[in-house]
Amino acid sequence: MLAEGDEVIEEEIEQAEDIETLQQDLAEEKEKSERYLANWQRCQADFDNYKKRSEQEKREIIEFASRALISNLLPVMDDLERALALVPAGLDESSWTEGIRLIYNKLKTTLEAQGLAEIKARGEPFDPRLHEAVMQQEGEEGMVIEETQKGYKFKEKVIRPSLVIVGKGKGKEEESKQRRRRAENG
Repeated sequence: MLAEGDEVIEEEIEQAEDIETLQQDLAEEKEKSERYLANWQRCQADFDNYKKRSEQEKREIIEFASRALISNLLPVMDDLERALALVPAGLDESSWTEGIRLIYNKLKTTLEAQGLAEIKARGEPFDPRLHEAVMQQEGEEGMVIEETQKGYKFKEKVIRPSLVIVGKGKGKEEESKQRRRRAENG
């Protein structure tokens, strides 16, 4: 009976070893699967970041191309504005002049729909981020008194600053005249 008992014990030992081996194998496979899952999640996150970066680059390229095209069209708008400003009085009501006005308005509306906006200049305080001073004249100090060329923003970025004449204050003679008037009246 001992021999039979020894066999049973040996069999149980083998089964215990098999269970232990299987548990080790299972633990190793779990560890592998966790690594694979972590790698897959990292790859998924990298791919998502790549897609976002790719979309952002695409938007930037489109905006850059649009900005370049619009910048190239601004001189055409300037020329049309000058031509319309110099139309002789006799031709002001002609259908030809009206046609040119319509073309100008359509171009302007189309560019504005894409994100173009005029920069306000005349009567505004001088802002070096929006305006480029080409001259100073007597006038209210630090204020834009005249615009020599329109400036534009494209989607809130300045693509061409306004060329402006800035007031430098009143002349000394004018200031002394005003002081004398105040003294006489006051």
